[in-house]
Amino acid sequence: MKSKILFLLSHQPNPRFIKQINFLSQKYEISVIYFNRDYMKDLSSEYIQYCSANINIGNISNGNYTKRIITYFRMIKQLYRIFQQNKSDIIIVNNIDILIIFKICTCFSRITTKIILEISDLLGYNYRNSFKSEIIRFIERYIFRYVDKLIVTSPKFYDIYYKKIFKKDYFILENKPLLNMLPSKIEKVNNQKIVIGIVGLLLQGKPYKALFDVIKGDNRFEVHIYGKGIYEYLIKEYSKTYENIKYFGEYNFFKDSAKIYGSIDILYMSYDTTSWDSFNNKIALPNKFYEAMYFRVPIITSSETYLGELVEKYKIGKTIKCCDGGEILNALIDINLNQISRNFDKISKDIYLGDNDYIRLAEFIQK
Repeated sequence: MKSKILFLLSHQPNPRFIKQINFLSQKYEISVIYFNRDYMKDLSSEYIQYCSANINIGNISNGNYTKRIITYFRMIKQLYRIFQQNKSDIIIVNNIDILIIFKICTCFSRITTKIILEISDLLGYNYRNSFKSEIIRFIERYIFRYVDKLIVTSPKFYDIYYKKIFKKDYFILENKPLLNMLPSKIEKVNNQKIVIGIVGLLLQGKPYKALFDVIKGDNRFEVHIYGKGIYEYLIKEYSKTYENIKYFGEYNFFKDSAKIYGSIDILYMSYDTTSWDSFNNKIALPNKFYEAMYFRVPIITSSETYLGELVEKYKIGKTIKCCDGGEILNALIDINLNQISRNFDKISKDIYLGDNDYIRLAEFIQK
């Protein structure tokens, strides 16, 4: 009889969790309980292949933690019933507020579930020097006593922060794609202009604006934007005004990524490193980094970031000072697309494909 894993998520399963669910379903019986966020596409019904339960528990607001906590507590009775009906040997949760709710719901039961906490990003309270952040960090240290194992998406998350509060087993699961969940590559489009792509959640307003202001009306360049997020309004404003800035809206990674990456010449992944709230941007490793390597698309990203270090290490793009128009333009003009294409040939597939990582993940969960 298969052991049971429950994924309890604060948002609908994104490609990262869909990969885990489908891979682990080969060895485990999988259940998924998740909250819905308006800014994310729900891919679970179409792409989660083997799942004994797939439950959308309701909507929560993005960013407003007070409203979110109220929603959580309103759903405690409902969650309690669901947990009783879907008892699991292992639970994977994606942040501490979800873990707290799980512990509240099960505090009077005899559930002996192994708890794995997965961290995809550092949040503001992890590094801000404020009274509120200190209170949340105190709660975090307390709730971590219930965590049996930790998964992080960047080695820097553990080295810089979590090793101070967690001394048990941890695993680094970077945001690499699985080969069998990637669409087949297509022939690269031979663009008349240099096409710069912005792909994914649209969360970096300042870097987007800096790029738009550099290339607007310049017939040498086009920017193609794919995705949803809080800066849609900014992108729509520019795309309405300038013909060489084109917004294509949300996309389906599993269906559309090959076509998107095959149509762009450069992936623009500049992150804001200038604001007081930019620490996560400096040490995170986004999924687009690995996708660009797989589809062989040169990258422009911010200097003074871990991502920038790796782009320079593998010689697959340019780094720029965040939001500096002169550096952006110089990078667009100077980037040697043919040389970078040859540099991709030198990179081991294990650097950007996660197949072997997921085999080790299953072993990590099992032991």
